[in-house]
Amino acid sequence: MKKSFIFSVFLLSSVFFLEPSISKETVEDKNLIEKVSFDIWWEDKYNESVITLRTYPEDIKTIQVGNGRFINKNQVLEIYREVNKGSIFSSSSYIFNIVYKDENSKVSTGKIIFSNKRASKKFEKALVDFGF
Repeated sequence: MKKSFIFSVFLLSSVFFLEPSISKETVEDKNLIEKVSFDIWWEDKYNESVITLRTYPEDIKTIQVGNGRFINKNQVLEIYREVNKGSIFSSSSYIFNIVYKDENSKVSTGKIIFSNKRASKKFEKALVDFGF
C-alpha cells in the first residue's frame, strides 16, 4: 500500500514537472540551425531522459535520445501515438512509438512516454513541424 501511494504521488507530481524544454540554440555545432528538446521517459517509466530533434543545413534532420546515437529522419519508418488511460490512482500516459532502421538496417522500435497531455501535444506538434 505504501509503495503504491508513493508511486501515485510520483506520477501525479511528474504531471506538473515534466514539461518540455524548447530551445533554439547554435552553441553545440556551428552548423546547427534548430534544436528542440523534451524531457521524456524512455522505454519504461523509470528511465528519464531527453529527446532532441535537430535540424542542420540541407534539410538534414536527426533524432537523439539522451546521449545515445542519433538517427536520421530518413531512418524513421513510422511514428504512432497511443494513450494508456490511467485510473483513479495513476495518471494517463501518452506513448509515441518510433519504428526505425538502425545503422545495420535492423528494424527497431523505441517508446517515448509522457505523463503530461499538454507536453505530449507539444511533442506531437514538434514532430509535425519536424516533418513527420
